[in-house]
Amino acid sequence: MIEKVITQGHKVTRNIICESAQMQAALRAVKRVAPTKATVLITGETGVGKEIIAQAIHGNSPRRNAPFKIINCGAIASELIQSELFGHERGAFTTAIRRHHGIFEQANGGTLFLDEVADMPPEAQAKFLRVLEQQEFSPLGSEEVIKVDVRVIAATNVNLKMAVNKRMFREDLYYRLNLFRIQIPPLRYRRSDIVPLALSFSSELSDAYNKSITGITPEAVSYLQNANWYGNARELRNVIETAIILSDGEKLGKEEVETALENLNEHDENADLNSATFRNSDLREIEHLNEPNGNLPTTPEDAKEKLWKLVQTGTISEITAYITRMRYEMEKSDCSKQDIAKRLQISVPTLDKYRALAEDNTKKS
Repeated sequence: MIEKVITQGHKVTRNIICESAQMQAALRAVKRVAPTKATVLITGETGVGKEIIAQAIHGNSPRRNAPFKIINCGAIASELIQSELFGHERGAFTTAIRRHHGIFEQANGGTLFLDEVADMPPEAQAKFLRVLEQQEFSPLGSEEVIKVDVRVIAATNVNLKMAVNKRMFREDLYYRLNLFRIQIPPLRYRRSDIVPLALSFSSELSDAYNKSITGITPEAVSYLQNANWYGNARELRNVIETAIILSDGEKLGKEEVETALENLNEHDENADLNSATFRNSDLREIEHLNEPNGNLPTTPEDAKEKLWKLVQTGTISEITAYITRMRYEMEKSDCSKQDIAKRLQISVPTLDKYRALAEDNTKKS
């Protein structure tokens, strides 16, 4: 199933490729909510295509010819985000040498897509809530009240409810945003979408590189379908693009896509996982590993050694069981990968590295 979304106001034409029941359900939700004024919350891991879904909502709404503006709340320094959202007057702060129209004012009459909304600092959340409720705001350094008509679509890759429980996100803002929610599942949970996406990326990108790629070999298809794609569609696109660069034939083969995936994860594949350097650089992240109750473990070295042993010799099932037990002990059945990494006090890429190594050990055993 290929659905073309045209958002004339943003001058974007996007194809939504999907065969899975989950994504087709998401598209049905898009069609239901698009004609309304309702605020929409799009959730899902990084790279699943939340921005494309937001564009689909805008492109199928009565606002399609009006502005579609995007702001990434996680990419802007906390001291600047209010200025970016609401604008400022000249002289509002030291570097404010002229009046600046914020993104809300720029999006007047159209749609504003707030990506990574969970990263919005607390001081901006209160003002943002007022704009959602009253459709008005005052720029920094001004008493002028500006009225706007802006539809808000927010997106996050974290569990906002858990962020509320941890007092990292306002509860009233959460309920205001969570009016209509669209959940985008990870690509590894909708494997029927992998090949259609890969073929679409191949067709699109082969033209860009002046290649005549007509398809993907069955061996390459099998390889793509069995990869985990923790980077989701974004990672898949990168792999296909790299494979096209490497390819000399008319079809992408297993060798090209396998090499492309290995190249993109070179820091994992080439690391000396048995060296003291790896232990000191990656395992130092769990020097202060906490138990689920928040207390320091009585034997931190035991916790480190247990994790390291699982990484070295365990299977993916054992790693999964370890994470499942951690979720149980946290009493959070909806605990995300980000929450597990935070509990372990390691980065998400490092957690993925552990899982990848366990899978590699499983294949070798």
